[in-house]
Amino acid sequence: GSLEKPRAVIMLIKAGKPVDMAIAKLLEVLEEGDMIIDGGNEWYENTQRRQALAATKGILYMGMGVSGGEEGARNGPSLMPGGPKAAYQRVEKILVKAAAQVNDGPCVTYIGKGGAGNYVKMVHNGIEYGDMQLIAESYDLLKSVGGLSNDELAQVFSD
Repeated sequence: GSLEKPRAVIMLIKAGKPVDMAIAKLLEVLEEGDMIIDGGNEWYENTQRRQALAATKGILYMGMGVSGGEEGARNGPSLMPGGPKAAYQRVEKILVKAAAQVNDGPCVTYIGKGGAGNYVKMVHNGIEYGDMQLIAESYDLLKSVGGLSNDELAQVFSD
């Protein structure tokens, strides 16, 4: 193989069954000491189940929330890795370089064991979706009750 051993493989694929299918294929070729990093929006309990499965073969498994969208694609994402501390320590330098860089450092830190990384990403998404709902309801109230025109609403939301 072309990857230096022990290998670290990162997946960024649709959560759920596709992840299980990819893991099944990876477990056929990975060896003890290798690592799988799941960067998808996965349910944290699935991450914990997959960590246990990988551990039976001596493979480290890390669930890592990734946030940033198109801005993160250009300037680096915020990374929320969770799982075995030893897994994080193995790839920490790479994650620090790949993460968004801000005034007080890179947007990555070890979150904790188990599915902690995916759990924090889930909470992050909940806050983000709550913000979007607040904006939508504010728009509706200002339009329906306040009687603001679209131009007036554009001004309110651009301030």
